Amino acid sequence: MKNLNCKNCGAAMMFDSSAMTASCRFCGTKYVLSREDTDYFNDFYSTLSGLLGAGKNEEERKKRAEKVWEMAEEKVFECSDGTEIGIRYLHFQSLDSAEIYTARRNIAFHFKAGDQAKAERFRKTVSLIDYPSADTKHLANFFPNIIGGFTLSDGSSLLVISKDEDEYPLCLFSGLDGRHAAWIISRIENLCCVLEYNGIVHPQINPAALYINPYLHQANLYGGWWLAGRKNSMSADGKMFLKMQDNLTGLRNTAANVLGFEKASDVCENMKIPKALSDFIRSAPCEDAYDDFSYWDKMLIRAYGERKFIEFETDDEQIYGKDT
Repeated sequence: MKNLNCKNCGAAMMFDSSAMTASCRFCGTKYVLSREDTDYFNDFYSTLSGLLGAGKNEEERKKRAEKVWEMAEEKVFECSDGTEIGIRYLHFQSLDSAEIYTARRNIAFHFKAGDQAKAERFRKTVSLIDYPSADTKHLANFFPNIIGGFTLSDGSSLLVISKDEDEYPLCLFSGLDGRHAAWIISRIENLCCVLEYNGIVHPQINPAALYINPYLHQANLYGGWWLAGRKNSMSADGKMFLKMQDNLTGLRNTAANVLGFEKASDVCENMKIPKALSDFIRSAPCEDAYDDFSYWDKMLIRAYGERKFIEFETDDEQIYGKDT
């Protein structure tokens, strides 16, 4: 999928086909799209939506993925010791804090010269995460696994984490059916409970920081860790006082985004969004993540009744928008 980035701050923009506009969730900038862009994104989301119920042979999907990754772009970084690091990627985001390259099995965060402290905060905060002794879900798999850090020749720095090849940036998914938004909410609730357990606030729980595996219904919180910190403290940029409920606010706004809305308060009931789902997203967060998860569990049953796994079948070609 081609990127639509904000010309003001560089962040990935949210597409609204009905208004023929794109808006930036970070700085608030809005653009009126050209007919070419509108047609492109309408076609992309229509095709993605149509695949949700389609059966697809797993072996065939893997073969198609191989062809897609043959089309990946490459970026080469020169390290301070003269060695080179090459990254082949299909998705790129340019944020104020970092440039993010999504490769097949890695994510590389490129921090500008002078911003090395952000890479160090990323490392430090992730290292603070502990998991319950009775952890049966291997929760560590859903948080960053740092595999390398490099100082580059221009004074900038590169931090690399691993990912599964079937994990994709959540910002590539929007306008989803409520049932798919529901499992994404459930997985983010899991992540918020881990953060609650550790007393950590992540002020950037949003589609740019989250990655999902649509085939296994998993969500991972990989980005934005340079601003995370302990509860009841100031964020690293000094712009906000960190409260545990900020995690749950991020969850609700993310749910709104994947449904195609700009923020949680905009979500409304329709044929694809049951009232219980819209009520939850618009609701104020509970006192803590454990209570919030319990509340969500009740609203999930009210919205959809008996739990069942809803296939979300697509492939790299459709997600990244590459024709083979």
